[in-house]
Amino acid sequence: MSRLSDFDLTFIAHPRSGRVKNLDAKTAIYRALNHILMIRPGEKFYNENFGIGLQNQLFELSDFIAIDVLKTEIKNHIKNYEPRIIIEDVIIEDNLHNLEITIQFYLKSNPQELLTFERTLRRIR
Repeated sequence: MSRLSDFDLTFIAHPRSGRVKNLDAKTAIYRALNHILMIRPGEKFYNENFGIGLQNQLFELSDFIAIDVLKTEIKNHIKNYEPRIIIEDVIIEDNLHNLEITIQFYLKSNPQELLTFERTLRRIR
């Protein structure tokens, strides 16, 4: 089985070894989930289907059908583009001026610990 790892995008080298450090699994997954949620479809070269583009949908959500479609889209993107996790649940709350997304998941490398990713977008107009 292959081991997936991410490196720190600050590119700060370790003072003794001179190598860029690898991120721990939790931080790497959180960055990947944020990337999947915030990249607009068509922004990633050679893969126009990648990304949800939540900022485009922030003012569109108004009923339970649109929220259910967004949940399904998030689950499908994570299953297709993030093989390191197992999704437990996706919770979306559309308040008056906030869109709150909570993703509960297990790491495949540690399926005993339930992790939670939360992202809140605010409407400012």
